[in-house]
Amino acid sequence: MYHVVEITRALWTRLRSESERESYRAAARYRRDGDALSFICETHQQLPAQPPSDRRSLVLFAHFDAQGIVDPYVVHYLEALHRLGATIIFVSSSPTLTPESVVPIRPLCAGIYTRRTLSLDFGSWHLAWCIMRERGWSLDHFDRLVICNDSVYGPLFPIEEMWSSFRDADMYGAIESGVQKTHLQSFFLAWDLNARTRSFLNDFWNDFQYVVDKLVLIRRCEVAISTRARKAGLRIRPFLSIDAVRAAYELSPNHQWFNMLSRTGSLNNTIYYWDGLIEHLRFPFLKTSLPRYNEPWHDSMQQLREFIERHTPYPYDLIQSNVDRLGLGEETWVRPTPARRWIDAHRV
Repeated sequence: MYHVVEITRALWTRLRSESERESYRAAARYRRDGDALSFICETHQQLPAQPPSDRRSLVLFAHFDAQGIVDPYVVHYLEALHRLGATIIFVSSSPTLTPESVVPIRPLCAGIYTRRTLSLDFGSWHLAWCIMRERGWSLDHFDRLVICNDSVYGPLFPIEEMWSSFRDADMYGAIESGVQKTHLQSFFLAWDLNARTRSFLNDFWNDFQYVVDKLVLIRRCEVAISTRARKAGLRIRPFLSIDAVRAAYELSPNHQWFNMLSRTGSLNNTIYYWDGLIEHLRFPFLKTSLPRYNEPWHDSMQQLREFIERHTPYPYDLIQSNVDRLGLGEETWVRPTPARRWIDAHRV
C-alpha cells in the first residue's frame, strides 16, 4: 500500500509545474543517452589530469544555496575535510554561483562545478563521480571515499573524533536511522576502499538513475544504499548507532520529545533529538533546517546560541549569518497550535 501511495504522489508531483516537468524530461534523457556531463552549468575549477598522490581520501561534496552563494559555514566544513587529507570534488545544484563566494574554496577543492538541480544530493554526487571518471580518475587512486553535503552545520567538534572511529568495517556513516528501514543517513557516508567496496561503489553509481520525487529518491538511494551494502556483504558501522542513541534518551528525561522518543523507534534523531546527540554523544553536526525553520517545533531552539556555545567550540556566528542572509530564523518560525502540539505529543 505504501508503494502505491508513493508512486501516486510521484505522478502528482510530475504534473505540478513546468520546472518539474522539465526535470522529468531531463531524467528521461539521461536514461536514454547516459550523459550526466550535459548537466554541468559552470566549471569554476577543472579537475587536474592526475589526483594528488598525497591526499588519499576522496570527498564528493554536494551543495545547494537558493542565492547561489558558497556560505562561510560551508567553507568552514570544507576546511575541516581538507585537514583530513581529502581531495574534494565540489558540485553545487545551484546552477550559478557568485564568483566571489567561490574564491575561499578554490584552495580546498580539486574541482568546482555547478549543475541543473536534479535528484538533490545524489544527483550532485553522481555528477562528481562521472566527472572523476571522465578525467581518468578511479577509486584505485584513493584509500577512502566520502559523500557528504551542506545540509548540516559543523563539524561542531573536531571531525577527527568521528573520522578515527571509522575502522574495522567497510562502510561508515555519521548516524544510523530506523526510519523506513535501518540505514545510514546519507548526509555523511564513507567507505574504506578495498576490492569489495570498489566493486560495490562502481556498480551503485553505474546503475544510478535520476529521480525527481524526493520520497522515491530517499527510498531508492538513501535507504537502498545501506540495504545493497548489506546484501553485498559489506560490514557497516555508524559513528552513532540506533542503540547508542536510544540509550542516551534516558539522560534527557525532561526532553520535550522524550515520551515520543521512548515510544517509537523510527524517528529522525537528527531532527527530534539533535540536542541530546550533541550534549551526550558529541555528535558533530546540526541539521541546517532546525535554526532556519524550527520544524518540528523545539521550545529550546530560541536558546540555540547559548546551547552551542556552552557545549561545542563551533563559531555560532556562522549559523546566525547564514540564517540571516536567507531571511529565515526566529522571526519566520511558525509556532504550532495547541492542537498540533497534542497530535505531535501523542504520535505513535
